[in-house]
Amino acid sequence: MAVYVALLALQLAVASAGKCTTGFSVVAPEVAVPGKTTAILVTLHGRAGDETLDPLNVTVRLETQDANNDVKLLTAASQMILGYGIIPLKIPSSPATHCTLHTTVGCVGNDECTAKSHSVIRLLGPVRDVIVRPARHHYRPGETITFWILALDHDLRLVRGELAYVALSDPAGTKVAIWEQLSMDEGVRKLNAILATGARSGTWRIEARCGGGSARVDITVGNGVGSTAPAAPAAEQHYVELRFADSMRRRYKPGLPFVGR
Repeated sequence: MAVYVALLALQLAVASAGKCTTGFSVVAPEVAVPGKTTAILVTLHGRAGDETLDPLNVTVRLETQDANNDVKLLTAASQMILGYGIIPLKIPSSPATHCTLHTTVGCVGNDECTAKSHSVIRLLGPVRDVIVRPARHHYRPGETITFWILALDHDLRLVRGELAYVALSDPAGTKVAIWEQLSMDEGVRKLNAILATGARSGTWRIEARCGGGSARVDITVGNGVGSTAPAAPAAEQHYVELRFADSMRRRYKPGLPFVGR
């Protein structure tokens, strides 16, 4: 299972609101999930030796461009910030894969802003993981290949309303079986493909794509050693959601192995 890593981008800009603020910095994610809320951290910087900062209005706008290069506003949010603040931004559904986050500070009107910055955010698809598990990794010509496919969203729940594309390719790269428009609403899907008696020996590949996620698994076809092993059920995989008490939240550090109960 792939591990989702949130990447952050730091943007610096110069501002001059009154006599106290000389600049600001923006920490924003480099990737975002449509339908989820992300956070934008904005910090106002004062002059050296001056600890007084004026509160400023900070506006963040998420924009994209269509096929005609017309700019489309996806969402926006504003907040008065004194020193630093976190602006929540709900990411709407969009067919775009990349968006631009514009941050403006000290805006008086539509065009009168003391400072601006921008960064690119990549929008992820609705699927976090696609899992393909074959019943065996060795088959003989004439046997039936059996495998299972599962798609999970970013909350590790079953994907709804998404269609998958699955293909079985021989060692030459020729797709000998294709499943298109495969609904994943049922959860785990079991698929079968019968190998011809004259099927090529070598490494075959099962490839699956769904909602921006993909997976591929190689299997061996031939009469060699290991191809006659009886079918064994795929190992079980369990997905666990951890909920922490307040005391554990203070002790747990993301990225480190979790030990607790």
